[in-house]
Amino acid sequence: MVCGALLIEGERGIIAGDQLPGRLGRRLWAYLVLGRRRPSGKDEIATALWGDEIPDAWEASVHALVSRVRRVVSSADAAASIRRSGSGYALELPPDAFVDRERAWQAIHHVRAKQRHGEIAAAWAEAVIAHEIAARGFLAGETGAWIEAERSLLQGTEVQALQAIAEAELALGRLDDAERAARRLVGLEPLRESGYRLLMRSLAAAGDRAAAAAVMEECRASLTRAGAVPTAETERVFSEAIRGPASDQPVGRRMYRPP
Repeated sequence: MVCGALLIEGERGIIAGDQLPGRLGRRLWAYLVLGRRRPSGKDEIATALWGDEIPDAWEASVHALVSRVRRVVSSADAAASIRRSGSGYALELPPDAFVDRERAWQAIHHVRAKQRHGEIAAAWAEAVIAHEIAARGFLAGETGAWIEAERSLLQGTEVQALQAIAEAELALGRLDDAERAARRLVGLEPLRESGYRLLMRSLAAAGDRAAAAAVMEECRASLTRAGAVPTAETERVFSEAIRGPASDQPVGRRMYRPP
């Protein structure tokens, strides 16, 4: 796993992130996992490790670090290895290896496919998987362009997953859970109007039009601070939330709590 706490689990045992050789070892492992479909050049690895502060003897340092990480990885699984490839290195994992970041990416694509086919419960299940993985974060405390790019991708996955969760919960009549997911979505991206729309719809379906009106005021205030105004679609959802009949759909009580 590379999201949240690093973890290597293989046929020989489990290796926690703190068993890798220091912060550089953790950065190297995460970088190789993310790019495991292709070889990574030594200069590319050096930039990933040190950014703009590459040491003079960086080639020897990269080689030594790769050797140390390779020994740790092989102690967990003999089928996992870091091999030389041209002027760089490539990570080889067993064919059935589970990489949480890849599973999150796969899940969010499955969500879209399930939604297109009207498979609401299946879309919800995949969205929950994507959210739980993406919400763990990535290399906490570390900085670097590639790290920030990965965090941005994970946040995008988390946002898409939360929206899909809220939509599914609303469609299934689980209004408390739909509201909770929508509030989390608004908190993550206060300028994303879809979160406000889902929240208003959830509250209105539960019969709380006053709360839905308060959400619209919050939406307008957030957008005003950014020099924008709500779209016609958001205004339409607000109008329906205030004037439309409350849903008589049964409300489930299963609790959804983002990790």
